[in-house]
Amino acid sequence: MKLLFETSVLSGGHSARGIGTYARMLLSELEKRDDVEVYKTSTLGKNEKIKADVVHYPFFDLFFNTLPLTGSKNKVVAIHDVIPLVFPKQYKPGIKGKLRFHKQKMALKNVAAIITDSQASKADIVKHLGVHTEKVHVVYLAANPNLQAQNDEMITTVAKKNALPAKYLLYVGDINYNKNIPQLIKMMKFIEDPEVKLVCLGRNFTPQDIPEWQWIETQLALSNVEDRVIFLPSILTESIDELAAIYSGAQAYVQPSLYEGFGLPVLEAMQCRTPVVCSHNSSLIEVGGEQVIFTEPQAEKMAQAVNQVLSWSKTKRITWLREAYKWSQTFSWEKVANETVAVYKSILKNGSST
Repeated sequence: MKLLFETSVLSGGHSARGIGTYARMLLSELEKRDDVEVYKTSTLGKNEKIKADVVHYPFFDLFFNTLPLTGSKNKVVAIHDVIPLVFPKQYKPGIKGKLRFHKQKMALKNVAAIITDSQASKADIVKHLGVHTEKVHVVYLAANPNLQAQNDEMITTVAKKNALPAKYLLYVGDINYNKNIPQLIKMMKFIEDPEVKLVCLGRNFTPQDIPEWQWIETQLALSNVEDRVIFLPSILTESIDELAAIYSGAQAYVQPSLYEGFGLPVLEAMQCRTPVVCSHNSSLIEVGGEQVIFTEPQAEKMAQAVNQVLSWSKTKRITWLREAYKWSQTFSWEKVANETVAVYKSILKNGSST
């Protein structure tokens, strides 16, 4: 089949986010296949001269025009989450955003299939966007296979380069409301070992005039843990070996989110043989399986879980990480591509949207 894949998310701000990772990794797998002829466009439906059998839009923004109202009837769109609709008070779109939202909902009526990352996201999409459940297909993502546990020499080299402490907890990601960073920072008040620090890695961990950063600064002061929290905004997630070494050197990875559409860092940490402490909610329940320490997303509860991991014997840690790594390998980008192509074939077989 001929596939036209929309690639605008591979440039600009989205390229370094999970959306960019999804598009890159999926494209790489699709281009290896004999049953799919891949063509790329970055013009959001304005350049469909190619007679494609299927058009795939890897990103759907609730409040911006990312999906054309017209065009090929065999359109597939990936909606990774609808978190702004789950927390409407924290994600206010404004008048223009509301108008675009209605336009985007109209555009969804003309897609043949929606792909999403988890059963939790599927339920949200059906509830908040008013689409039929049969139209929404769950395809789990996977960690970058090149993110693997690093040896002691590499861990030490990267730690020295970035002035990392001897013992640290790690968080990788953004600072949006749903990420729950203030509670992550407050958690440090209750970590029993005073030598353990918190390293927060992500391009938005830098002073800026937005409410999310103000919440971080306020919590640092309230909890009196300024000397126990380190921000790394300059480490790009594309620096695979360096990122892997930072994962590998952590005592534990902490995912404090109030809500996620998937939660790639959970699998990334498992793949780098790092224990994961994770909020017990949304897609994280699906992604974590039985291989994370689940907790409620409040500071003291998260600290209790982290203190439990820090108390593990060497044998317990090795055994746990071996099983977690096995679990992480049940997710793969080859599987993502297989299941995505199955969605393409199903809409071509049906001949119309459900």
